[in-house]
Amino acid sequence: MSDQFEIQIKSSNRWSLHSYKSSENEAITEARQLLKQRIADEAKVILKKNEDDEGKIVFSEDQSSQKKKAGLGFIKDSPIFNTVDDLLEDQGMQTLATLLRDYCDQLVISPTELFHDARALEKLTDDSLCTSMLDRLAALQAVKAKENEKDRRDKLYGLLEATKEKARRSGHDDIGTGKLDDYIKNAGSLSDKDVRYRIILSISKETMRSPSWEGKLSVLFDLLGEFEPEKLDEKTVVILDDILCELLSIQTLVLEMLGHQPDRFNAIKVLTELCTARYEPKKWDTPGLTKTAQLMRKLPMTKCRTNLADRIEQMLRSRTSLTKGDIFEEKHAFKELLPLFISKSGTILGGEGMAEALTMCGTRSFNRDRNLDNPAEAITYIVENLNAPILQLRFLLTLSKSQFGQDCASVVCNFIPKFMDGPEHVHEIVHYKLPLKRKLKIITGLQKMALEIKLPGKMNLKLVEWLDELLFNFLDEERIIDKLDSPEETLFVRATGLLQFCASGTLIEGKTLNWVRQRVQDHLRQPNFVEKFTEGVETTKKKELIITQLHAMLKKAGLQQ
Repeated sequence: MSDQFEIQIKSSNRWSLHSYKSSENEAITEARQLLKQRIADEAKVILKKNEDDEGKIVFSEDQSSQKKKAGLGFIKDSPIFNTVDDLLEDQGMQTLATLLRDYCDQLVISPTELFHDARALEKLTDDSLCTSMLDRLAALQAVKAKENEKDRRDKLYGLLEATKEKARRSGHDDIGTGKLDDYIKNAGSLSDKDVRYRIILSISKETMRSPSWEGKLSVLFDLLGEFEPEKLDEKTVVILDDILCELLSIQTLVLEMLGHQPDRFNAIKVLTELCTARYEPKKWDTPGLTKTAQLMRKLPMTKCRTNLADRIEQMLRSRTSLTKGDIFEEKHAFKELLPLFISKSGTILGGEGMAEALTMCGTRSFNRDRNLDNPAEAITYIVENLNAPILQLRFLLTLSKSQFGQDCASVVCNFIPKFMDGPEHVHEIVHYKLPLKRKLKIITGLQKMALEIKLPGKMNLKLVEWLDELLFNFLDEERIIDKLDSPEETLFVRATGLLQFCASGTLIEGKTLNWVRQRVQDHLRQPNFVEKFTEGVETTKKKELIITQLHAMLKKAGLQQ
């Protein structure tokens, strides 16, 4: 007897046999149709291999579980998929995860599980969503690959079939509870794609057994067993970072992992502390949150942190209130959150995007109408909580690069003159104990940030010129250039040192850089410069090589076209 798929339906609290199908897809389609037409309150599809077989339930839904059809996620770009490995690499899986976010969420299957399971891929290829996915990928990839869109689509379909076949033919291992670290440690090098594939396949086979997102986390940590993060093998940490990064990108899983939270403020607080390795698990936390926090506190988990930071940024941008209270509670909640985003060095975590999101959240929290019309109060509060003028300036310059920050240009313009009225020496901006290169890098870093933005009255350019003057006076006072250009050294050492300083990118175009370049030009104008520059070099061939290198340095230093 060949496999049969039995459709059972429940109506008026009674179960009955509806029909048999030879194809799982046909049976599930029929069962869903019965639910859609409200002929049944509940429907099951049971796989039976013979007459005596009790059967295995492969589909079970009721009216309440009927969801809207999964849509396709939006992507602007896609890497080119030429092999199955291309599809399964990080960038490829991220693209597919974005496209299939709704689909995976409804089926409670992660993208990694989906593309490592032949049966799951079979269901995907039978779904009309697959056609839309291939069309979207083909349209984006054809431009990059300079191919016909239809040809690219056919290649992608072939790759999907090859991925399905690889999942079907590949063997996997039974890992066993608490054995994951030893298993990965002894599996071989992760640079071997076959080894990595087998590890991920074996883990996916285990996690797929759970019908819930939180359950998948539990299965993963059961495989890991009791552990001390610092003692985990490096390869285990890499695999855990990959798997958890993907799981933490699934909103439903994050909600299940967080458990009940009183409001958005508490949810953001937990995720931020988790991301910054500050979260202390509570006794009522879900096992998934407790174990994830244990890893995040002791290990780099770079991909997970990046993923969490992106999610936190999205939550901060939301129009939804932080609390369920009035404006005073909102202000208090924001003031509680802000210190979590200030690093030990005093900077705002997360860069331009986070600075913008934090400012938008603060603006709404300080405004009764929860709009973005008056950001000044929130920006002022954030600036006041940064305990050094340079940190305040850096935050405002970072904010100004964002779209919302451009709307707050007047606030930034008001701050810059006040900032310039203060320091009269470089050491009033950067600590005097820092190495010289670090000092220069910080000052020129501020200049570069200022050049990347536009402010009314060219206030950003005034700041750049002011910093340049400060830098010029500092180098002159400390005799830094004189030390590089010491008369006690040979012309080769002096000119090379000055050229390397010009070409290092430490200084930007302006008074200070032109001053150093002038020193080089003074040397170049000397009579018999080449002879003096190559003095002591024994052979003609070596002299020619040195002159060639000199021209390369001159070009890099901006002294030669």
